[in-house]
Amino acid sequence: MTMISAAVFGTDWQPGLPGGAELLGECATRGWTVVLTGPGPAGAPAPAVAAPGGDAVRAALELVDGVPSHAVAVAGSVREVRAARRAGLPCVALETGGDAGPELRAAGAAEVHRDAAALLRVLDDSLLARPRAFGRVGAGTGGPRNG
Repeated sequence: MTMISAAVFGTDWQPGLPGGAELLGECATRGWTVVLTGPGPAGAPAPAVAAPGGDAVRAALELVDGVPSHAVAVAGSVREVRAARRAGLPCVALETGGDAGPELRAAGAAEVHRDAAALLRVLDDSLLARPRAFGRVGAGTGGPRNG
């Protein structure tokens, strides 16, 4: 299972979002392989991938031999939600990139949360609750959940 996130740390890799570092840590504890998208420096808290002019979501999946049916993207903008959807990933969106909930949902986000701290508070009821919630490899992701 893979969680791909540009939203939690952002492209400057500063854990400035409330709950960002804690969310990544909790997801890793639950069994997610966390891959951060964007141009990150050495020593980033998780494997990082940058695909300038390319598809960072697909590159992140390839980095860890992940498959869309066993991955979830965490996005902070309509652009990131659309990229996740193009790659076939369900997406949890955070309203930290300047886009509001209705726009994020219209772009295809399965869940929208105010920020990483808000998502962390309801993690047990989200797409990120547990990787095994998706079933065996090849079983698909099931229906979207709303949060």
